[in-house]
Parts: sequence; structure tokens; C-alpha cells
Amino acid sequence: MKKILCLLLTLAGALGLSAQGRYLVNTAEIVDRHACEVYKYNGNSSGRIKMAGGFSGVGGFTLWSTQGPYEPGYATFALGGKYDKLSFVLGYNTTGFVTPEVDEGGDVSAKLFAVYVDGRRVIERKIYAYSLPEPIVIDVAGANEVKFAITLEYPRIAITDAKLWTAGEKVVETIPNPNLKQGTVAVPKDMRPYFRNNRIAVVSPDDKLKSLKLNSRSYNYGLYADAKMSLIGVSPGWAYFNLAQEYSKFSFVVGPVDDDNASRGNSWVTVRKDGKIVFEEEIGYQDIARQVVLDVEGCKVLTIETEQERGSMSVGFVDIKAYSPGVEVLVVDGDEGAADPRLKNLPDVCKLISNIRPYTAEAAVEKQIYDGSSDYITFSMGGVKFNEGIVLYNKANILSNNTSSYAVFDVGREFDYVGFTVGYIGKSGAMNNDVIRLYADEELVFQLPIIPTSPNMSFIVPIKKCRRLRFENQGTGNIEGVAAFGVADLVVYRGEPVENDLFVHPVPDFPDRIDLIDLGAPYIHYVSPKKDNMESAFHDGSTKKEYFELNGERIYKGFTLQTSAHFSLDQGVLSNGSDNAAAGAIGSAAVGSSFVAGTVAVGGTMVGSTLAGVAAFLMLAAGGTAVENSLAAFNTYGEYDNLSFTVACLHTPFGTKPSDYKETLLIGADHEVVAELVLTEKMEPQRVTIPINRCEQLLFWLSNTNEGWSGEYLFYDIEVSKGESVAEIPRGMRSNVYSTAQHEWSVETPTLSWERPRSSSSSDVNEFLAGVTNSYEMTRKYIKDMRPGYVIYNYYLETDAGQTCKAVVLRGINMAYTAEANNCLSFIDEYRSTAREAENLRTLRQELANLTLDQVSATLGLTELPLGLIGLYRNLIKQGVSVLNVCKAAVDLMYEEKCVQLEYLDSVLNSSVDIDGQKSSETAVFCPLAEGETPPAGGLPLVRDFRVQLPPARDL
Repeated sequence: MKKILCLLLTLAGALGLSAQGRYLVNTAEIVDRHACEVYKYNGNSSGRIKMAGGFSGVGGFTLWSTQGPYEPGYATFALGGKYDKLSFVLGYNTTGFVTPEVDEGGDVSAKLFAVYVDGRRVIERKIYAYSLPEPIVIDVAGANEVKFAITLEYPRIAITDAKLWTAGEKVVETIPNPNLKQGTVAVPKDMRPYFRNNRIAVVSPDDKLKSLKLNSRSYNYGLYADAKMSLIGVSPGWAYFNLAQEYSKFSFVVGPVDDDNASRGNSWVTVRKDGKIVFEEEIGYQDIARQVVLDVEGCKVLTIETEQERGSMSVGFVDIKAYSPGVEVLVVDGDEGAADPRLKNLPDVCKLISNIRPYTAEAAVEKQIYDGSSDYITFSMGGVKFNEGIVLYNKANILSNNTSSYAVFDVGREFDYVGFTVGYIGKSGAMNNDVIRLYADEELVFQLPIIPTSPNMSFIVPIKKCRRLRFENQGTGNIEGVAAFGVADLVVYRGEPVENDLFVHPVPDFPDRIDLIDLGAPYIHYVSPKKDNMESAFHDGSTKKEYFELNGERIYKGFTLQTSAHFSLDQGVLSNGSDNAAAGAIGSAAVGSSFVAGTVAVGGTMVGSTLAGVAAFLMLAAGGTAVENSLAAFNTYGEYDNLSFTVACLHTPFGTKPSDYKETLLIGADHEVVAELVLTEKMEPQRVTIPINRCEQLLFWLSNTNEGWSGEYLFYDIEVSKGESVAEIPRGMRSNVYSTAQHEWSVETPTLSWERPRSSSSSDVNEFLAGVTNSYEMTRKYIKDMRPGYVIYNYYLETDAGQTCKAVVLRGINMAYTAEANNCLSFIDEYRSTAREAENLRTLRQELANLTLDQVSATLGLTELPLGLIGLYRNLIKQGVSVLNVCKAAVDLMYEEKCVQLEYLDSVLNSSVDIDGQKSSETAVFCPLAEGETPPAGGLPLVRDFRVQLPPARDL
């Protein structure tokens, strides 16, 4: 009996019979088909047809289309009028797919599918590559045939579990079941997207992407969305999940993926529940990752989509979970995602980068973030190597003119202060000013204008337990290059800052005397004509194969400086509007008061003593001056008192004959000019000794005095030493040393206002009031016009006999700080003009005195007026007397100060001398020092070497 039952079941299977309908492919004859593959049901799970969403079925067929020529697939079955209903499952066929991934531009358009019963279309569906299987029942009562067909190219359609039912049989639909896990389901560990494009990648230990980081926290599972800039379009990404109405909540943490070389981008993140948007938000490149919890009750398909908004970035989804009904969701309070719990266990004083790496950063360098992992992976600032820090450098490109760079840390609201060191990276090859900024969340807590010649500077800044800590530079646009600045030795403090030894930098030995180059190579060496081949501008003496040749002698250790000019040099961002003004302010603010000596009285004037060239020393990029300076900077570690070196002209520019042009060499010690020297192409080698006051930074600065190409000057036999010394500067190298002064002009415009009154019937009254008006207007005019229009320059000089004298030059007030050409005034013309002004003031003083007497006549003249006007004009006369008193005081003061000015000019002209072959002229007068006048300390240039480019003038 048992054998008979097994045989019947076998026959039933072969015939496609079932207790729940008959399989179409086993029962009905296929009378016509194209691009169709049939999978008959054999009573087991073999021959299953895979469909989107993790589903599969048996007893069915697939349709596709052929190419060349294109012909869509179809299948026609003969029913012979025997059946009442036809049930089947319609889905998108995935059989043969290795992964559910398609290219970003892959075909995801709708495919059309239809069923025809005896030639009449009874259903039509749109099928997408991400469509989940759908159970369908159609009426085939009395039908002779049924046709399944597709009408658009390249679909992959699956029809499974297709069954025929006779009249009276109860149709039982096949409901696909993906067999999803219950409880708390982790994505993508326990639930992978069933369909996605290649803009979104699965992250897991078993996939190509093994992990990702959000806000310095690492995750082993998640989704990585590439939302980077495309030349065309907005780089959409999408991933589909089959929830099959099994879950009530869906949560994830979303934020920018940590990137050491990110960009400034924003991306839209959209989540759809069965096509309806349930979450949509713009994610920025420096946002803190945060948790999102969504209600997905009844959801079949959940879609995560990303789309570029601007710039480039990558978005990460981690801690992705689906929750069955009744399972509690762990929700993070607040708008921010949870910080890395590891932060709470960090010490109260700890290194920042090696403990908390920035989660987003951008710079146009191969390596921007140095994490202290090796003492051999370093960058250099101020002659010091740092293995932990940030390089801030960027430059404009075809897609962006933003030249700033940044690094952002998630410090989890754990710390109160951050300490760091800022400096210029000397090997960047460009010299531009910049601004370093620090933000604690959105608040600017630190801002530092910085220039390439600044020494390293250390700071400790309160950060107010912020969540997000951002370092950035402002950036400057310059076609000649962009400077790089660094932030190093970053330490965060929980509570008040304390002394620590987290960063210790080794230093060399410091003997009493050492060759400067043996102490360390220049950490900034900028020689414009050789900036692409700096090796030829410096030799350290390590090999005899490399040397400078000077007058037939080989010099193995030294460096060169040379200036050049560029034509129409565009200073980029610093060349326009307020930015340029700001750049100027940076330079002048950096100069400060440390370069200005105290004031001394000379001949009744106030004199501020300063060295020439200081502003240029600090303001490389401040303004659009089309010149190039040249410099070398050394770290002297604050250990040495004296500098000695020999300097000579190695080459003239382009092989020209040596010229008499004077170049200015500045020696800077910790940004203070300690010597200003004159170099010429005709000079013999000169030995110089200068006190450097135990400075940390030593600068050799060759200023582009002539705004053209200079000779190439060689510096060699350079020594630093300890102990006291006196400056030894050869006479021919001594630069102009001068003081400046201006005549006092303390007169202020009268605060009393006066308008000419209407005429009265009394001539005495009218004459007085008219005199007041004329005197008032003349006083105001003199106050404005008679202010001295020049600055006095006293150039201190040494005679051949070793005595001290000076050359006095008058420079126009609006040209006093420009180049020295064609802005000197004539002493004789100024003396004559001042004498005329003094005479005019004396005349006005007399007129004011006469008006005081005329007041009496005006008062008597009131009796000639009608009674109704006497009170009005009495008050006008009274006001006129007050105005006269103010004018008289102002004129007396002007006359007194103008006489002092005239006396000064007279004393200079009367004391003029001709000395050492130099003749006084009307624009430059040689004369002895005034009584009590003391020149600045240091060697003075010789009278015979004094040259100020002056307009032609007659000798005195």
C-alpha cells in the first residue's frame, strides 16, 4: 500500500498536480516563446528562481530580451478552456547576479510587463530592479491560452509559483517570505541591502571596505556613501532594504566620514518608507555624527539615499538597526550623536592628535596630519622638527578659489584648554602672510595674523568644553605660490593648564663658538632667481664636490642671497579692497613699538628715532608691490651673543658689469633689526661683527631697494659666539641712520561758530562785525594751510677725521615714507614760505588788536539803530568779542610756533658746511649736531658715502 501511495505522489508531481493547484509549467503546453527559460517543479527546492529582496520561488520561468535585432521575451501557454484562475508571483529576476550592486549610471528605469488572456490584456505592471515580488491572481475561466510578455528592452522578469485552479477550487496565493530575523537586527551584519548602486558601499569585515570612522570613532559595520563632486550631475547614491512589514523602528548614526584630505562639501541624506520621505537632512563636512530614529511600522521597502549638494564629501551610516515590535530602542539624548566613550578615560593632560585624530581635514599636501607615530615622519617649523601636528596649506584650482585649509576634532566636551605652537614651514617655497584661526564649536576663540618670518609662537587657549575644535588658516591667493603654516605640539587640558613634558625636542650642543651652519642649516632660505634650484644657493661643507668659487677661491660652506623683480605681480586675495588694507594692518601691527626708540628734543621739535627698512622687513605680502626680497633664517636657540660673517658679491645679474647700486642688508634678531648694512656689486669681501642678544631667530634679509635684479651675494665664514662684543661694521657698509622730526603745530580749529550778520543802519556796527567775520575766516584758513608740510630727516654721519655730523633733509609730508627719490624740499623755498607765513600772521595779529578798539565805536553806534534792533545787535557785538578772543589766542600760538619753525630753518642754513668733498645744497644741508643732540649708537656711514637721491639743487 505504501508503495502505491508513493507512486501516485510521484505521478502527481510529474503531472504538476498539487493539493494547492497545478503548476503551469508542468501542466500547460508552451505553444510559443522567445527569450524564455522554464524551471519545472520537481517536487523539491532545486531549480529555484531568485528575485529582488532575497526572495526565491519554484515552478516558473524567466523572460528577458534579445539584441541585434532587439526582440522582447514572451511565453504563450495553451489552457484549453479547462481552468478558472491563474495565480503567480511576479518579481525582478536576480539569478546569476553576484552582488545587488549596479553602476551609478546603471539602468533602473521601469520595465513593462503584461498578461494577455485570449489576446486581451488583463494586467500590466511596471517592474523595477528594486521591486519586491508581488502575488497576482487573474481570471482565465474558459480561456484557451495565456501569454506573458515584456514590452521594454533589457528587463529580467521572473514568474514563479504559477498555478492553475479549476472552478470550485479555493485559490491559495503564494506569499513570499524572506525569512527575516527578529528582535534587534544589525545592518549590514544581519540584513544587507538587497539593491544598491556603486555610490553606496557595504562596510563589514567580509567586504572590501572593512571599517569606517565617524568623528574619530571606528565602526566595523555600516554603509559608506561617496557624495564627491562630479563633473556632471549630483552623484546620487541609494540602497534598498526589505523590511517586509516586520519591524516598527529603524535607527542609525549618520555623519561625515573621517578624512585626512577631505573637501568642503555638503550632501543630502534622504530616507524613504515605501517611497514616502520620512527623513531628509543636509549633512556638512564638519558636522558631528548624530543618531536618527524612524518609525517604520508597516514598511515594506526602506530606502537610504544620498545626493551631493555642493563640494565633495563622504557620508557614513553606522549603528544601523531594525527593531521588531516591542523591542526597546536605545536613544541618544540631544541633537548630537554620542561622543566616543574613550574620551572620558583620557588623562587630564594629553596629546591631542595621537589620542583624538581629526575627523575631517583638508590641505593640498600629500601628508597634512602628523600623529606622532614615528620620530622619522616629521615637518619643520623654525628649524625645529615636529612629529605631531597639522600642516595648513591650500591653493586655488580650476574648481575652487578657496585657499584656506582646516582640521576639525571631536573633543566630546571633555576639555577646557588647548595648547599649541604655530610657525611657518620654511620648505613651502612661498612667502605670504596669513591668518590662523581657532573655533570652539561656532565661536572664534583665537586669531593670529602670521607672517613667514615670524618665529615659532606658543599659545594656550580656552575652548570652553566645546564639542568641535577647528583649526584653519585664512589662505592667500598668489600666482607665485602659497605659504604653508603649521600647528604643532597640540595638548588638551581638562581643568587648568599645568606644566608638562609631553613634547620635548632635542637640541644640539652649544660650544662657546661655532660655525652657524654647523648649528643647523637655514630653515628658511628664499632666493627668488633660484627658488626652483635652491641646492646651488647653499652648501654645508659636507663634501668638496660642492662649492662656491669667489675670485678663484673655493668656498665649501655658505649661502647666497639675491633679489629680483616680477612684472605685474598679482598678489591675489591681498590685492583687493579691505583685504589689502588688512594685510597692511598685519604688517604694521607686527612692527609694534619694539622698533621705535624713545623721543628726544632737538631744536624745539620732537624726534622719533628708528631704523630704515623695518616695515619692509615684516611686510612681504602686505600690498601689491611688485618686488622680491631674499632671506635666510636660522635657529640660534637663544644661546649666542655675537654674529660674525664675511660677505662678498659672487655674481652680477646676467653677467653685467658691477654697478654702484646699493642694496640693503638687514640683520634681524628675534624680529628686531640689529643692523642695517649697505652692499654693492663693487665691494671687496667685508668682515662684519654684530651683537645678536641671545636671540632665538637670526635673519639675513636682502631688501629689494632698487626694485630690480640685484647681484648674488655670498655669506661665508659665519660664526656665532658667546660673550660681550662691540659691533664692527666696515665704514663702506654702514647704512643711513637717521631720526625724524616734525615741527609742533598744536593749534586747533575754533569751536565757536560765526556767520556774517546782516547789515544794519549803523556804519560803525557794520564795520566791526565785518572785521570779525574776515578775521574769523582768515584764522581758520591759516590753521589749515600753515601746518608745516614736511618731515625733518637727520642723517647721522662720520667724517674722515672720526667726528660726527649730520645731513638734514626735508621731505614732503605726504611722501615721507616712500622711496627716497624726488621727494625732497628746498630749504631756501621753505624758509621764504615760512617767513611770508610769519609776516601774514603778524599782520593778522595787528588787525585783531585794532578790532578790539573798534568795539567801542560799534557799541556807541547802537544808538543809531531802531529800538527794536538794538538788543539783537548788542548780542551780536558781544558774540563778536568772544570770537575775536578765540581767534587772537589761536593766531598768537600759530605765530609763536611759526617763529620757532623759521628759527630752525635759519639755524640749519646758517650752520651749513662743506665737508670731506660733500657740498651742502638747498635740499641736503651738512651741519654739526645741535647742542645736546645724541645720534643712535653704532657705526655711522661716512660723509663721503652719503647718497640720497635728490632732485637737482643749487649749492649753498
